[in-house]
Amino acid sequence: MTRHLPVLLGGALSVGLSVMLPAQQQTPTFQSTTQLVQVDARVFDRDGRFVTDLTLDDFEIVEQGKAQPLQALYLVDASMGATTTAAPVVSVRGANGEGPPTSAPPLTATRQTWIFVFDLNHLAAGGGFDRARAAVATFLKEQFRDGDLGGVVAGSTMVNNRLTSVRPELAEAAASVRPNNDHRQRMNTLMREWPRIRDESEALAIASGDREAIQRATLRAAADDPSAGQNADLMVRGKAEQFRTELLRSSLETLTALNGLATGLTRIPGPKTVVLLSDGFVAQEMETTLRSVVGQITRAGARVYAIDARGLNRGTNAAIGDQMLVDSPQSAPARFDIGEDSPNSLAVDTGGFFVRNQNNIGRALTDIAEDANRYYVIGYQPEGLTLNGQYRPIEVRVKRPNLTVRARRGYLALPSSQLLTPQPIKRFE
Repeated sequence: MTRHLPVLLGGALSVGLSVMLPAQQQTPTFQSTTQLVQVDARVFDRDGRFVTDLTLDDFEIVEQGKAQPLQALYLVDASMGATTTAAPVVSVRGANGEGPPTSAPPLTATRQTWIFVFDLNHLAAGGGFDRARAAVATFLKEQFRDGDLGGVVAGSTMVNNRLTSVRPELAEAAASVRPNNDHRQRMNTLMREWPRIRDESEALAIASGDREAIQRATLRAAADDPSAGQNADLMVRGKAEQFRTELLRSSLETLTALNGLATGLTRIPGPKTVVLLSDGFVAQEMETTLRSVVGQITRAGARVYAIDARGLNRGTNAAIGDQMLVDSPQSAPARFDIGEDSPNSLAVDTGGFFVRNQNNIGRALTDIAEDANRYYVIGYQPEGLTLNGQYRPIEVRVKRPNLTVRARRGYLALPSSQLLTPQPIKRFE
């Protein structure tokens, strides 16, 4: 049966709650008179195998430099395509985190919500986009689990304005997404027109006053147009500022859409997986904004898995306009991809992972599905918690040797009464 979720678009994508879960489906619930923090954690051995026999005493959560008293630990194992239930509760302590752990009844597997976000501001038409679109459509048609909810976001709009459990509808929604090259065309124009800017990194360096970057670009401009004279320096600085403004504008649109999506997901029970498909975007000078969005996503109980849609073709369109500079003394050292940092941060800081250098996006989605459906849930009451809306960094550790853990790196300290209230993100200056 299709479940309808209206989408409200008021500058930021937002999803309104109108879905009731079946009575037999549950999420981990920790009984307490104070606000608890719940953290999903995935633990692997040296061979990359998920570890299933951990107890509450094997975990440690550090917040503000101090280990916190842990209250409960659940193991959820809901593999894709199978009729599954969550594993029994591993261990539960009293509300103060003290005393020996006790067992509790089994937990029924919960419905999961999947959101596939096509970052149209930063997805160039061509092979990478086509592979991503086809892979998502195939995944939704063939691997999407019965009973889960799903939705497809194109830029800042949810296709069909709803979430649904109907596979064909979801697959058609993914197949209907079309690229929007407006941002890339504007960037290409800025790079190729005199005075040419080499790439995003150089533009931001010039705009921030980096003398070496300014000198390098000015020499390049003078070589291209010897008649420019002293105007070359001023033109380079002005062009870089235009470049910076366009970069941050498009990045802010992407982050604002994710922020609005997170607000809507807060209203939906159960775990949420956000798959972000992008060629990468720049959030330098927007660290506060990025941290705010990470906080909104984690408070919604969601995690991000980001996929670099370029795959093995990591070259950017910027390089096309720079071929004549390969042997030029004005050419800067080899580029590094600053566009990776933001998707990587969104993924890692929310407990997901970042897929790069992978042309087989279908395989990447299968890996994401396996990862998203098997995890521990840890509940604890932070000591000295002040519900002031600030982002509080945490670190999840495992005490057993030769194991690695992946979990979100913080949360927004908000009272329960504000969890459903949209929280604006801080815009860059």
